[in-house]
Amino acid sequence: MKSWSRALAIALLVLTLVVAVLITMAWFSLPLDGITVSVEGQTFSLADLQGPQLAIGLCIAVAVVVIAIVAALVMVVVGVVVGALGIAFGLLTATASLAVVLSPFALIAWLLWRQFHQRPTPVAAHQP
Repeated sequence: MKSWSRALAIALLVLTLVVAVLITMAWFSLPLDGITVSVEGQTFSLADLQGPQLAIGLCIAVAVVVIAIVAALVMVVVGVVVGALGIAFGLLTATASLAVVLSPFALIAWLLWRQFHQRPTPVAAHQP
């Protein structure tokens, strides 16, 4: 259990670092002059962010992207598990219906086998 949690934590850290590097590269290489964000009636330009505002903006962007990637992976895993359960239930239902259909034939075959099967002759025990 400890190795799984450690591997998951390392993978999440690597994902966060990769996303942070990619967003930082995009932030400083793309033109941000025409991009504005409106929050509660106030408009901010991404080109005007300085110092701590820039750091907070980058942290929020990284957090949102990492959460979106993790949520997508969780949805894929849940979908695969639900699909596997559906397939298993379908196979179980098909097997049960086949057993119901074939049970009279199995009963007849067993009765015929018992009727024509050679039974061993009983051996009498010697009484002293």
